[in-house]
Amino acid sequence: MALWLILAAILVWLCVAPFAVYFYDAKRLRQYPNQNVLSGLTSLAYVYERRNPFRTRELRIQHEKHPILRTGPSVLSFGSVGAIKDIYGHGSPCLKDDVYRMITGNHPHVLNVIDKDDHSRKRRMLSNAFATRNLEQWEFKITDKVKKMITQFDQRCTDPLSEGSKISPDDLTVNFRLWSNLFTFDAIADIAFSECLGLLESGTDLVQTSLSNGVKSLSLIQSLHCGGRTVSRFVGATDWFHCLKALATIISPTFRAHADDFGNIVSTLVDKRLEKHQMDNKLSDFLGCLIEDKTGKTRSLDRGEIEAEATILLDAGSDTTAIALTNVLYYLIKHPNTLNKLREEVSDVLTDEEIAPYTKVKSLPYLKACLDESLRLSPPVPRGLERKTPPQGMEILGEQIAGNVTVSVSAYIAHRDPTLFPNPDSYMPERWLDESEATKDMRAAFIPFTTGVRACLGRNITMMEQQILIATLVHRYDFALPSHDWTLDWEEGFNLWPAQMPLKIWRRDVPKLRQV
Repeated sequence: MALWLILAAILVWLCVAPFAVYFYDAKRLRQYPNQNVLSGLTSLAYVYERRNPFRTRELRIQHEKHPILRTGPSVLSFGSVGAIKDIYGHGSPCLKDDVYRMITGNHPHVLNVIDKDDHSRKRRMLSNAFATRNLEQWEFKITDKVKKMITQFDQRCTDPLSEGSKISPDDLTVNFRLWSNLFTFDAIADIAFSECLGLLESGTDLVQTSLSNGVKSLSLIQSLHCGGRTVSRFVGATDWFHCLKALATIISPTFRAHADDFGNIVSTLVDKRLEKHQMDNKLSDFLGCLIEDKTGKTRSLDRGEIEAEATILLDAGSDTTAIALTNVLYYLIKHPNTLNKLREEVSDVLTDEEIAPYTKVKSLPYLKACLDESLRLSPPVPRGLERKTPPQGMEILGEQIAGNVTVSVSAYIAHRDPTLFPNPDSYMPERWLDESEATKDMRAAFIPFTTGVRACLGRNITMMEQQILIATLVHRYDFALPSHDWTLDWEEGFNLWPAQMPLKIWRRDVPKLRQV
């Protein structure tokens, strides 16, 4: 009987408490429209919204009517670019939200660490490695991977597409979504660990990994995406997170298996890199910056912290760039006039180079505009990155927001503000080419790498990879999608993943390349 009374009391509490909190409204959030009927009552409202494969696109539609939406009991989403500076800018009193604590392993890394002092320490440790002047000395690593990619693409070239002819399924020899992942995995493994994974050569994402029962081939893409796909379904349900995660492990054992797979891959790479260091093999890479400072003094970091930083390097250092590469090539193919204009710019600076040198393409304005416009339309991380207001509260968009409220601005939504970006759903690189006040305002609202002290450290390396690879590919090849009206689909987990992108590919008749 006592057990039944306890269970009944718990049930009553679960049913009554949310309504009591909602109507008492201590944080005065009831004034803001709810995203759905559950938003003011329970964080499970997030799970309800996650049923949509592209939830941020739906949130944008709602924000067209309401500049501020209540998406959870203590969660607000801001649809105005004016909130960016308040929430993310330098000097903002906001902290990273507790949601990051829930997805942190035994050791936080530079992306999910909450403590400001610890974040500053980690950022100082890595900032030197991410500086452009240091990245340029690793250009040969990127060039090597581009060379391996075009070797594979040359073997998959087909006859040129005749005007008006239909594409045969047999001609779709390149799944660019897959190859972009292989490229970025190979590149970041070399840049971060001085390790050759050989994925571009094998054409697969299988990595030899040391396990307790021997060596096993594990899928990098599957191990990375499976965990993100599952956890992203309930990470916003903060009150229920641990319960739902445990339930997911029970219902889907592969979720835990694949999450462990990615950790095992990282651990194997770290083992190999530390072994090289112990053999006094001085290598220039990101992990070297974790092992020693720029004076050569050992940092003596805990192994767990090294693995945590290595994890985010392999994760964010590959997936977001692969997403960006897929998106920009898709938009270029869908806009042939833009693609031709870009080719003219690239052709003007290339002579007989097989791979576009960074020094020749890093300052090309139209190339940069094409990349930026793709990042605007389809930011790899579309969702609002959660921050928490300080205990005393703060002002956002002229509104006084209570303390300990989760707040955010979505990059996907900010990038479609029609007052800053005319024809916001159109791919128009030209919008970035002038230096008017309007363009400066667009730049202030352009946040694919977020902004402020938490801005992405990897911005320089991803732009460098995109500039070299895209310039090389558009100069060397022509492409066709499966049909004229074919469109790319996306799936939103933590990142905005493009679906598979099959291409017909053939060599362009470029005089400078005929003898290559």
